[in-house]
Amino acid sequence: MSQTRPTTYELTSSSTDSRTDPALQRLLESTWSERHDAGVGFRYRLHIERERIAEGKFNFLILLNRKRLTERRQPQAFQLDAPFDPSRFNFTRVDPAEVQLELFAPSPTTILINNSPVTVYHSLVVPDRAGQHSQLLTSGGVRVAFELLLRLPDRRYRIGYNSPGAQASVNHLHLHLLRIDTELYVQRAELLPVRGTPLLHRLADHLPAQGYCFVLRDPTTELEHVCSGLMKLIQALAERQMAHNLFWSWTDLHRGGELRALVFPRVTQCVNKAACSFNAAFLELCGFVSVGEGTDYDRLTEDAIVQALREAQGDVYGMLDGIFPVASAD
Repeated sequence: MSQTRPTTYELTSSSTDSRTDPALQRLLESTWSERHDAGVGFRYRLHIERERIAEGKFNFLILLNRKRLTERRQPQAFQLDAPFDPSRFNFTRVDPAEVQLELFAPSPTTILINNSPVTVYHSLVVPDRAGQHSQLLTSGGVRVAFELLLRLPDRRYRIGYNSPGAQASVNHLHLHLLRIDTELYVQRAELLPVRGTPLLHRLADHLPAQGYCFVLRDPTTELEHVCSGLMKLIQALAERQMAHNLFWSWTDLHRGGELRALVFPRVTQCVNKAACSFNAAFLELCGFVSVGEGTDYDRLTEDAIVQALREAQGDVYGMLDGIFPVASAD
């Protein structure tokens, strides 16, 4: 491989400039592909052995990726309020070859390869890496998630986040950037307006997961409000010791449409004791199920997946309805 040194790049604010940035996408994809093809930094070469759509209403995508289970780093065990621990693995310790880009705006952010990828171009977004923040999402992390998806011309890119107690595996602030070529149910899921909170909605009761959604239609007028509202929601969950998963996605994979930022709270926190074949994290909550064992791939049904998601979350609406009530139909 001829080059593994990271490239520096500057993002301009999408609240003042609505253009996409093809150069940024080329850099993300080329720096990932160069390392992947050369076997530099990765624990394995990405290989999806099989994939299928589960029968049912929600079209869960199920993929078999055995190496994700057997080769990935073992998850750390930590809870929502755990402080950053410099003695444990964190992203200041990665091999320099894993660093793809250093972004200097809107705030310093490092893009790393995910060395155990789930999809092509699966990278880690690490806001203020040198600041050594715990895995609680910051305003800078929220903002860069929007900025990246607004800038990338390919609307198949998504961003996800697992908080402590919600399947996060490293207690150092990071988000996941990945390209998913299949439409997921959350892109078109029915939303109900939340009373008193502009741009915030709740997922309809019949859906597989319970969650909330900010909808961004016009970045130049709404981006600041959406980022602020999303941070207030996350802080409200943290105050109640509720772990949470987030997912950013366009509603249309070809034209973009609206940008949705989904939040999936959990009534109780979980502890990651070991890597396992099926976890209820941000991808699974949104309809993308990557498993590491052939038996799970063969036997998983929509009903089984929905049951696992509901058990993982608990009765979120029952706990939060008084805080984020749905607006009445009239």
